[in-house]
Amino acid sequence: MVGAWSILTGASRTLSLVAGFWCSSTVLVLPPYRFLVPSGELESAARNVEHVFFLKDYERLKGFRPEGVVVDVGAYLGFYSIRASRSSEIVVAVEANPLACRYLEVNLKLNSARNVKPLCSALDRVGGIRTFYVANRMINSSFLLDYVEDFSRLKVALRVPALTLKQLLEQLGMGEVDLLKVDVEGAEEEVLEGGRELFEQGVFKRVVVEIHPPYSTAKRVAELLGPRYRLLVLAEDSAPNQAFVYAERKA
Repeated sequence: MVGAWSILTGASRTLSLVAGFWCSSTVLVLPPYRFLVPSGELESAARNVEHVFFLKDYERLKGFRPEGVVVDVGAYLGFYSIRASRSSEIVVAVEANPLACRYLEVNLKLNSARNVKPLCSALDRVGGIRTFYVANRMINSSFLLDYVEDFSRLKVALRVPALTLKQLLEQLGMGEVDLLKVDVEGAEEEVLEGGRELFEQGVFKRVVVEIHPPYSTAKRVAELLGPRYRLLVLAEDSAPNQAFVYAERKA
């Protein structure tokens, strides 16, 4: 027990100063999982855990349980990636926010998720360096300043590296991917645009995208995925700025 707590304390100290601002940490426990989260992010993190582990936002449809090769774009603090690691061969966890990515890396170690490969980078329509807007509520951080200001307030703007979806798979030497999950706070269309050739080739068996109207829409996601995929959109009146697009590759 002493050893476990010393790991958590050390992680908290290590993460105290990242991206130019101080951040204390809290342990969120959901047996058998343990997650280190920024103390100021605890409410948002707990809500995200509820949506990943209990409501299962990204696997409401049959066949969307994470298995095989999974790419998680917008991994946040690692909740979905770690859940997926229990049933998948390999998970690639992509997170643009440098602070969130540090927590992601610690949480992978805390949960012995050795089959998850973290990547601290953004995905965009083109590769290069992008401005990323970190929100006061970190879960609302985005490439889109308007989005951040709509749902939170800006804390800091950072310059972060970006790849396209195609470049990511080439870098990892991946061919077919069993499941692609995308949730990047309004910038989902930019991520998909960077992989149009892959969708034309049917590289992804299944895709689930959390969209945030009006910043990203089901119509545009359908256009980007193209005719090789059949789609179903799940939306609720109680959440007008959120919906889920489930796509499955046609036989």
